[in-house]
Amino acid sequence: MKKTLLVIGFGALLVFSACSSTSVRFDYERGVDFSKFKTFDFYEVPADVEVDRLVLKRIDRAITNQLTSKGLTQASNNPDLLIAVHTAVQDKVDVTNWGYGYANYYSYGYWGPRYGGGGTTVTQYEEGTLIIDIVDNAEDELIWRGESSRALPSNPTAETIDKMIDDIVARTLENYPPPKK
Repeated sequence: MKKTLLVIGFGALLVFSACSSTSVRFDYERGVDFSKFKTFDFYEVPADVEVDRLVLKRIDRAITNQLTSKGLTQASNNPDLLIAVHTAVQDKVDVTNWGYGYANYYSYGYWGPRYGGGGTTVTQYEEGTLIIDIVDNAEDELIWRGESSRALPSNPTAETIDKMIDDIVARTLENYPPPKK
């Protein structure tokens, strides 16, 4: 499984909205000396795995840009690190109950506020999740994981997709390498 990338869900899931709130989490193996890693490459995606190859290329490019800016070099021959990318999408429903509200009304010669139901707002949307796993190639052990989730827009342009993927990958890898204690 060392050279197999499991891509979960649809590649287009990573088309994150620029104005959406992004949830970012990361975890790492304590005791690992991250300064010893100098090279990286990506797990290969098997031909039988359904994935949006254009979006996957964008994600790989964004990860490469982030990791090279941190001093790592991409190397296909026995790299120190292997990168696995996982994506998922989930239908979500956001329900907001506004409690009570105010409204002006006129009744029986009196004009004034009326207390009443403020209503409930129901919003349906898709949420995309990006997980970036970083594996120590020599030990074949997961040493770092970053996960980001964000609401997906409807009908984005190719340029918007590029910007959103660059942004979400940058936010996800912001904590790689983890801070030294």
